[in-house]
Amino acid sequence: MKTDYSKIFPDNRSEGDTVLRQAQLVLLRMFKIIDHVCRKHQIGYWMCSGTLLGAVRHKGFIPWDDDLDICMLREDYERFLEVAPQEFPEDMILQTRELDPSYKYLPLPCKVRDTKSLILSPGFEDEESEKGLFLDIFPADRYHTDPKIFQKEKRIKDYNMFICKCLVAVNFKHLSFNKKVLSLFHPVFHFLEKRYLKRAKKLIDRNRSLGTDCYIGHGFDTLWKRFFKYDDIYPLIELEFEGSLFYAPQNPDVYLTTLYGPNYMTPPPESKRQADQHAYILKPIL
Repeated sequence: MKTDYSKIFPDNRSEGDTVLRQAQLVLLRMFKIIDHVCRKHQIGYWMCSGTLLGAVRHKGFIPWDDDLDICMLREDYERFLEVAPQEFPEDMILQTRELDPSYKYLPLPCKVRDTKSLILSPGFEDEESEKGLFLDIFPADRYHTDPKIFQKEKRIKDYNMFICKCLVAVNFKHLSFNKKVLSLFHPVFHFLEKRYLKRAKKLIDRNRSLGTDCYIGHGFDTLWKRFFKYDDIYPLIELEFEGSLFYAPQNPDVYLTTLYGPNYMTPPPESKRQADQHAYILKPIL
């Protein structure tokens, strides 16, 4: 029987006194539903990037930010993609390359979107893909601890990062002259990306057998390149975020120091509190 999330996690976006807070409330509700689905199906995830920083430093969103990111080990990520469409309420959808052919942001394989809001991202206003408020889900893969193999795996990711950046550049509507020249090679980059994804799948499947003797890093099919010891991630712990408990890495200090440096608990000066906000182009349907 499908869960009635309108009763468990009612949509309270109208309670936000600013557009930013409305966006945060939308994301928080989606996060609670994702957490509920994951616990129901025993799917592991952890808060990452600015979401983890917000949990540790602010016990919630970074006050001037409306971003929400979570990470899942590959097998959990694949299981989540299977069960989420049947579990989600009608106002939440999964967005992946496979489910939405017009989704062109290849460096990030999965978003969960709210269907009752609208984001008009500069350069992508005319795209046909879904444009609701979103949170990002990063698949994570295992990497070898053997230095030679690990360096080879990082070089493979470097190649993917280059291809992804080229594709993102040529898909952007407002192109500079250099990017317009680059766009002439779009078919080549697209071919190389498809070939890389096939190669990445082989690496993903091969490294599953590493078990706990491995590094955990952003997936072979993503743009980012961050790696952690398995024991820094697992076993997962719970941290407070906006009054509720969500999963986090076992060692958040190592995680956040790697991303933001040793002074991550010190907020930046007000003049630099400018996150990559989505809310300023938000048109919520209340």
